[in-house]
Formats: sequence, structure tokens, C-alpha cells
Amino acid sequence: MDTKPLRLFLTLADTLHFGRTSTMCHVSPSTLSRTIQQLEDELGVPLFYRDNRSVTLTREGQRFQEYARNTLMQWDNLRHALQEDRRVLQGELSLYCSVTASYSFLYDILSSFRHQYPRIELKLHTGDPAQAVQRIQYGEEDIAIGARPDHLPAGIAFRPIARSPLLFIAQAGQAQLAERLSG
Repeated sequence: MDTKPLRLFLTLADTLHFGRTSTMCHVSPSTLSRTIQQLEDELGVPLFYRDNRSVTLTREGQRFQEYARNTLMQWDNLRHALQEDRRVLQGELSLYCSVTASYSFLYDILSSFRHQYPRIELKLHTGDPAQAVQRIQYGEEDIAIGARPDHLPAGIAFRPIARSPLLFIAQAGQAQLAERLSG
């Protein structure tokens, strides 16, 4: 069952922003727009009011939002119930890191993880690494990859997985800066 259109709709209904939603869901803005248009065509009603400055849910959109949430919840419950007999570790794991970290660290980590736990659905979100701890604190992510801050907030655990050098980049013609960086 393809639940992606419902998930895209719900994310857009939460953010009310096409650009943010397409980034969060890792789809192009045109794919998001097409998906929403297809839902509206199938239902025969607009789900969102759109103008150049804002996006809001229509009354029908609010009703569809409730339907979509219930449908996805029932789908997930059914999937998990049917797979429960297998006693295999399964579920969803939300991971946050910078784009750089996703290229530098994730391939090796995730390839062995996917082999060991094929029933875990990974949701990867990328962004500013400075937000990693905050996203964990606010419950937006399950785990994050980022630099260890000097002080960890209460309730946050940190485990090193690798070390990466911090590199400074400057124009070669700036001799004073180059001297400071090398010393």
C-alpha cells in the first residue's frame, strides 16, 4: 500500500509551507504539488487555500487530515500486528545529521544496520548540526549525529562513533590568517 501521498499531505497540513514540506519529505516541490493536486482531483475538493504568501487548510482539508491520520495509524498498527509473530526487531527510527555527516559517516553505519535490522524503517532528516541536540530534546528525532557540546543537557546521552578533524578553510592570499590557523 502506498501511504506516501497521505504522509506528504499530513506533513504539509502540519507545516503549511510547500518548500519546508518538500525539504522535510525529501521530494521536489513539483512532486509535492502534483501529489496534493492528485489527492484534490480524486476527492473533487480543494484541501488547501493557497496564495503567494500563505497556505491554509480548507474545511474539507481538515476533515481529510483526520481521515489521513486515522488511516495511517490503523495501517501502521495492522502492519506491526501482522509482523509481531516474527519477533524481529522492527519499527521506525528518526535520525538527524548534517548533509556532510550523512556522506561521511552514514553509509558504513547504515549498511551494517540495515543488514542486521531490515525491519527498522529509517527516517533521515538533514540540516544544521547545531540543532541536533535541540531536535532530540524536543522529541523531533530519536537520534542525531553531531559534535559533542561542552555541556550536555539533562536527559541527553552522547556516544562517540567516530572522530573527524575540524578543518579551517581560508583564501591562500590571507597570510596572517593562514599563519594563525597553522600555529
